[in-house]
Amino acid sequence: MSHGAVPQVRLEVAPSADLLERLPAVFGAPGLVSVTCLPHHGPERTVAASIELAAHGYRTVPHLAARSITSHVGLTGMLEQLQAAGIQDLFAVAGDRRSPAGPYAWSGQLLEAIKAFSPDMSVGIAGYPEGHPGLSADQLKHSLEAKAPLASCMVTQMCFSAKTIGQYFRTLRSSGIELPVWVGVPGPVSTKKLLTMGARLGVGRSLKLARGTGMARALWKRHDLLHYDSSQLIRDLHRELAGDPLFAGFNVYAFNDFHNLPGLLQGAPLALPTGTAPDPIFPART
Repeated sequence: MSHGAVPQVRLEVAPSADLLERLPAVFGAPGLVSVTCLPHHGPERTVAASIELAAHGYRTVPHLAARSITSHVGLTGMLEQLQAAGIQDLFAVAGDRRSPAGPYAWSGQLLEAIKAFSPDMSVGIAGYPEGHPGLSADQLKHSLEAKAPLASCMVTQMCFSAKTIGQYFRTLRSSGIELPVWVGVPGPVSTKKLLTMGARLGVGRSLKLARGTGMARALWKRHDLLHYDSSQLIRDLHRELAGDPLFAGFNVYAFNDFHNLPGLLQGAPLALPTGTAPDPIFPART
């Protein structure tokens, strides 16, 4: 990416009954949409939502959570459905289940199974700039080294420090890993939810460094519905990573809060899909 280029954006959403009613008003086709796989939804719902979005012109990236897949036959059936819908990009993750529901205990096994089904499918993997709360640094390193040769890209866990992300890019490069990296940033989210997620995902250190992004000001106000605004963080990351050939763009965790999303998309340097509605629909943040 050149220094003057506007970063691409892909929006991470959760399957919901009203997704296709709400999404197009703020993020139109052919936008790139990543669809999560939550334990209480299961991978079948992720696959169904991804196929429906693809039918409406979106470029979709369904998440497949290894521990939620009950059998190899079930995985093959979902991959056949996705392939028939023209979906070739996937994201493999272990998932939040404590124990596997089937034969796949971690994302590396799932990645191998997907590539065995079709070498042409592109599969993204997760990156952890601040480590993983359940894995040691050595375990993360070995896991990444095992998966990277089969992967097509990486998406980082949320991080609130541009310098930490910059160091992570340098660490990847020094390890010989040259996957395109989508940098994960939060969309609009309540500060209460953000702190809860931060504790669970192990991003506490960069939360403490988020003072310049409005995080601290929001935390000191006694209102759980206040939303964190990552516009400044995105600008800082853009400056930190501009020109880095590994930087693919931003993966915005939307939390399905589409009401507040337009303010972020308008206020940050992001390349929006051509189908997205024009600026007049974007309300000013109040």
